Amino acid sequence: MHRYKILIADDHAMVRDGVKNLVRQSKEYVVIGEASNGRQAIEQFETLAPDLLILDISMPELNGMEVAREVLNKNPLANIIILSMYDDEEYVSRCLEIGVKGYVVKNESGSELEYAIRSVLQGKNYFSRQAQDVIFKKYSHAVTKKKQREELIRLTPREVEIIRLIAEGLTSQQMADKLFISPRTVETHRANLMKKVGVKNAIELVKKVQQLELI
Repeated sequence: MHRYKILIADDHAMVRDGVKNLVRQSKEYVVIGEASNGRQAIEQFETLAPDLLILDISMPELNGMEVAREVLNKNPLANIIILSMYDDEEYVSRCLEIGVKGYVVKNESGSELEYAIRSVLQGKNYFSRQAQDVIFKKYSHAVTKKKQREELIRLTPREVEIIRLIAEGLTSQQMADKLFISPRTVETHRANLMKKVGVKNAIELVKKVQQLELI
């Protein structure tokens, strides 16, 4: 019977023991190593080649995110679950960006870690309920901000066309020919757009519109 090899990295022996006891409840898994600091975690990962690394964020020498980044740079397909006491947006978002497959907050039930281990070893991602709440709140906040920007600055279809042509580097005459309007009308649109968006020139206009994701 194939057994998945698991490496545990946490600077607290009690936490490592708790994770080991949880993992040993299943015959599918075997703990092949433990690390108490970040540097040791990287060395053991390279030596033992585990199927899964369960990794704490706060550790001596190198923190969990530094370890995850270094491991994933060398092994892009590595399976890493972050087991952390932190559930704020900064930590969860940074771990997502690094490419970890799972994130579980330490004050959650052991079943969350069980689900995470099973899911990640099946090739899926798993973020526990508290981590999902953080991700959802961030996404919801971003959507709300985007809607507020769109309500504050509404562009007409013609204005969108003008901005895109400005971004392509066309002159007012070239835009006029392409849109079958007069150069004076193009200039009027350009002036109105700069006033609406709150910029002083065409370069700033294109940049600001892109930043605000208005087109």
